[in-house]
Amino acid sequence: MPLSENQLVVPALIAMIKGDQGYISTSALIDEIANQFSLDSEDVRPLINRNDEKYTQIVRNLKSHKTFVKNGYATEENEGFRITPEGATFLEDNGFI
Repeated sequence: MPLSENQLVVPALIAMIKGDQGYISTSALIDEIANQFSLDSEDVRPLINRNDEKYTQIVRNLKSHKTFVKNGYATEENEGFRITPEGATFLEDNGFI
């Protein structure tokens, strides 16, 4: 089953909290997701007229759709994300860390 944006929220927040001062770049997050999930053929399919694969676009959509910002879980910073206290509390309250 292909990855969805919603499936990446918690793993991305965990990657942020483990990062230097709560930060992870988008490119590092793409690598982290590739290492955490068993990507199927749909996920790694190159996108037409693009230089990336479907799963990398899903990770980039976290930024373009402002998924973390809308929820107050992280801020966009430079070329990545920084977890907020609210994001860390969300992970703690839900037993993810």
